[in-house]
Amino acid sequence: MSRDRLRESPFPVRANSRAKTGRKRRDKPARLAPCKLRVGDLVVSVVRKDVRTIRLRVRPPEGRIEVSAPFPVSDRQIEQLVRSKRSWLMAKQHEVAQSVMSRAEGADAAEVCAWRAAVETAAPVLVAKWERIMGVHAGKLAYRNMRSRWGSCQPATGRICLNVRLALYPPECLEYVVVHELAHLIVAGHGSEFRRVMDSFLPDWQSVAAKLR
Repeated sequence: MSRDRLRESPFPVRANSRAKTGRKRRDKPARLAPCKLRVGDLVVSVVRKDVRTIRLRVRPPEGRIEVSAPFPVSDRQIEQLVRSKRSWLMAKQHEVAQSVMSRAEGADAAEVCAWRAAVETAAPVLVAKWERIMGVHAGKLAYRNMRSRWGSCQPATGRICLNVRLALYPPECLEYVVVHELAHLIVAGHGSEFRRVMDSFLPDWQSVAAKLR
């Protein structure tokens, strides 16, 4: 289960279109390699791709600023947008810096060890409880300090891996992730059937999942 905690500007800016009728459109790559753009004291990662609007994002845990922009958009246009949204960007970077996951990046080995011990103690009890309720059987339980996933499941073997950083969140978050991964022993993907399974066993799962974003 991946963490999708992107902070995105609610103010997409549409690029000017200068396409002329009667002129054959050239084939373009789906996207260009990212490049760095300095705007005052801000460093922005810019990716030009086949999109219609410019979008700003602040990506955790470092608070990196990213811009996706249509191919024709110039560096000057991007600079103007970044300057106009500076207050929003700084607020989002502060929000990211105060987040649990951002603080977890600076943890030492002893802290990670403590998280692991806490999750290793609580998880087997939760897994046993929900195995009985859901009628499934998990395989090996593994624990890792992960940056981009809260957990994972291998349906073929039943192996479940849990992020030790769940120790930093309320207990219901670990329980939600356990149920989420066990649900993959019933449905492999994340489609409507998976959501139906989650709704049937843990009706408030979406509100708990929001705490992990």
